[in-house]
Amino acid sequence: MVVGISGYVGNRLTGIGRVLVNVVRELAAQNPGDVYYIFKNDDYDGFGQLEEAGNVHLVNTGVSKESGMKNLLWHQWGFQRMLKKYSCDIAYIPNFSLLLWKVVPTVVTIHDLIEFNVPGKFGKIRMFYRKNICDPLMAGRSDAILTVSESSKRDIIKYLNAPESKITVTPNASDDSVFRRFPAEECRESAASFGLGYKDYFLFVGTIDYPGKNIKSVIEAYAGLRKDGLFADKKLAIIGKKGYNADVIMSIVDSCGYKDDIVFLGYVPDSDLGKLCGGALLMIYVSHYEGFGLPVLESMSCGTPAICANTSSFPEIAGDLDMCVPPEDVEAIKRKVVEFADPVRYQALCEASYQRSRCFSWAASAKIYHRVFESLI
Repeated sequence: MVVGISGYVGNRLTGIGRVLVNVVRELAAQNPGDVYYIFKNDDYDGFGQLEEAGNVHLVNTGVSKESGMKNLLWHQWGFQRMLKKYSCDIAYIPNFSLLLWKVVPTVVTIHDLIEFNVPGKFGKIRMFYRKNICDPLMAGRSDAILTVSESSKRDIIKYLNAPESKITVTPNASDDSVFRRFPAEECRESAASFGLGYKDYFLFVGTIDYPGKNIKSVIEAYAGLRKDGLFADKKLAIIGKKGYNADVIMSIVDSCGYKDDIVFLGYVPDSDLGKLCGGALLMIYVSHYEGFGLPVLESMSCGTPAICANTSSFPEIAGDLDMCVPPEDVEAIKRKVVEFADPVRYQALCEASYQRSRCFSWAASAKIYHRVFESLI
């Protein structure tokens, strides 16, 4: 089987790109007789770790990662031509992309339908495009739909009228080469390089936007705890790039009274990212809506407990762990932080979080991917 893959995943190796890398790595290892072509932007180097797989080939498209419009247009013509040129049996699109027509059976991943669940997540034009053009065409014209949680599956059926038989859930997992239990000293050194103390900070990882990731509630809970006289020695570290309405978040930080203890780290390379997760006291990630909520699982894979929202896919990650709170309930977030940070139960909570993370596996998900691909030939 020859699989042609759309490799446009944005500017940096973040959520969707990280998922694609891990899935393709497992697919290539499990199915050495198959060939995988990733048609990538010329100036994107986030797939380098796949070059060691002999049956994975990176092919430049002639388009820059910086141009969303050119990538959109390339998918309509260039992608289809490349699929024919390289004699692909299957096309796989791992990110939102307009699908007007296809030359081979096409599988798409719809990670989430946040535009239907969080009003104002994007600008008006982008919201209209995703809700009325991109999403319906992807769901309608694809031969199979993959999604990352039962929550997203329900949304795809509800909002896009896709038949349940067309949708397969392929849960995400964490990248164990980046997110694992590091020795405390390594976490300590990494944290110190960013001006942080080991287990002396709370962590948020994600796009700095408003209202989507709901970092507003994280900041308000942190400031509230400080005003209550708690965690005076703890900082709030925020990893991620600025997104839609980031200025709203910055204004909240400026006025919260603890601006100097809220540290923005920007984009952090993989060499430090997992260690910063391991060095945090807690991950606080109460996004309004997520197709999967990968930062929560990644934190747990590092042995760091996470507090997450009780909405969308988060309960699927949590399992039996009592880590979910209403995302807008700042007082509930504060109570959960105090509960989780209790030294008496902290180590047991770290171990329980890590063990829960082991329930998710890229190897298992890759087998589901391959089964879907095979079913269309």
